[in-house]
Amino acid sequence: MKLLLPDACWRPDVVSGASFLYFHDDQVVLTLHPSVSTFLAGVDPFSFIAFVENKQPGWRGDFSRFVTLWRRYRATLDQTDELLRPLRKVAFKTILLSYRRDRDALDANSELLASSSLGSAELGRAIDPYSAADELFSHIFFEKCLELYPEASFNAEVVEALGASATEVPQLRTVDWRPLYAYCEELFSSKSLEELLTAAYLLRLPALQLGDSVFLSNDRMIPLLTSLSVDGPNRRERPAAADAWDVAGWEFFRQLVSPRLDPLDKERVSRVVSLLDRRVGEIDRLKARCLKLAQEVAEDRLGPDVLPVVVRTHIRANVEKEVQAVLDLDRNAAEDFLTSVFSDEKAWAGVLAFLYSLVEGGPILAAGSAIYALANIGSKTVTAAAKRHERLKVDDFTLLYRMRSL
Repeated sequence: MKLLLPDACWRPDVVSGASFLYFHDDQVVLTLHPSVSTFLAGVDPFSFIAFVENKQPGWRGDFSRFVTLWRRYRATLDQTDELLRPLRKVAFKTILLSYRRDRDALDANSELLASSSLGSAELGRAIDPYSAADELFSHIFFEKCLELYPEASFNAEVVEALGASATEVPQLRTVDWRPLYAYCEELFSSKSLEELLTAAYLLRLPALQLGDSVFLSNDRMIPLLTSLSVDGPNRRERPAAADAWDVAGWEFFRQLVSPRLDPLDKERVSRVVSLLDRRVGEIDRLKARCLKLAQEVAEDRLGPDVLPVVVRTHIRANVEKEVQAVLDLDRNAAEDFLTSVFSDEKAWAGVLAFLYSLVEGGPILAAGSAIYALANIGSKTVTAAAKRHERLKVDDFTLLYRMRSL
């Protein structure tokens, strides 16, 4: 499986339509959004939001901005869910992640971020603030409410009954909001909203241990991950380049197919469904061709000393038939499409640079080493190494598939 992390697919552009073709036999897995379980706490978050507004505390500004981010997130999430509905089970499945979202986990992430070599502005740019708002919402209205109001939460029997009914809505409990208000006062007074969102955004990182490769939904995280005190395996210790061919092949495949399928809308979703129904053989042939081309480039038959235009010309000559077949284009339309695709010199230069980085060692492998360390060793160990002015050495890394080029 190819698990998309750290974001839930709350916007159509979080996932590429090309991914559903490339991984049709290894199924893309999307995670349910962080706050999906909030109702199990048995309380009404909107009642608390009104409670804070009436109190008008000094931290109300940051709290209101947080709520605004969350509302926008949920509105877009619902629209995206409806858009992708035809692809459910056909092209992807969803899972519910289980991971720590309590205050200890949040504070550990704050300490980890403090050990980064990036400044606060750079850290802020590395996250998706809307996804982070949903993580923070879940922290407050699920984790903390379960702790403060255990008597309000729904037990297993209630949850099972709800699962048997598609229409029944649980009756939320009335609680004394003062304990949660005191907690939020301390939380929002101790850190800026930006700091809270950045720490909350990293709560899902331990879930990356679910596999040895992951679909990275947010490429802006790469600078953040490489800024941590982690060193991965050196070139001699790393697995052979063949282990990275699939990542490289995906880069080529996405670059060739994505312009026809992204960003996803109703027409393009229908196109993906149709291609998966009628063109699987053609998809597999293009995938095999992309893997072969990636290997040729990486093995220096077309190395970094060769001009990118020569590499692009070689790739185009070897994929034209397959692209025409996969995308169901006539010859003239295929030629026009490929001319447009290969005219983007900056994008292809970026893909080639990524490939050499993948084989020789670069940011993508450094980021993968950091993810491996965080998922398998823990953020506190990484933070402790930074405090000793040391770098933590790990002997493995998580392969990262990029959803799009930087």
